[in-house]
Amino acid sequence: MPPATIPFLGFILFLLIGSSHAAQVYRCTQADGSISFQQQACAGDGERIETGEAQPVWSSLRSGEKSLYKQYRKRDQERQKRKLAKSNARKKPGQAEQRACWNKRKQLEAVSAKLRRGYSPATGESLRRRRDNHQDYLRTFCP
Repeated sequence: MPPATIPFLGFILFLLIGSSHAAQVYRCTQADGSISFQQQACAGDGERIETGEAQPVWSSLRSGEKSLYKQYRKRDQERQKRKLAKSNARKKPGQAEQRACWNKRKQLEAVSAKLRRGYSPATGESLRRRRDNHQDYLRTFCP
């Protein structure tokens, strides 16, 4: 096993140990000057580090964090509702339909202009088909 993976595995092991009492961790300086962290007292130079109460890695939010999270979610939902209400208030009824009809009329004008100017035999059929489709749309959906 490469020497670089040993501290990493030690760290993973340290994270997986979940106990309710304060963890004892020792910071040790090795003979070559490198630093390691371990659960047993150091043979040479080292100091004990207090980590506080150990919590498992998979623990949920604390109660204070949960309430704060709920407040933020509620505030965001209210903002979304206000934003939606404001955008709905600005819209006039039927405005989107009027815009779609206006766009179709413009497209029909453009196709008709191409048909009047002249066209190649290969594009004539597709232009007439597009013109007919636009006219059908306008008859069906637009006043």
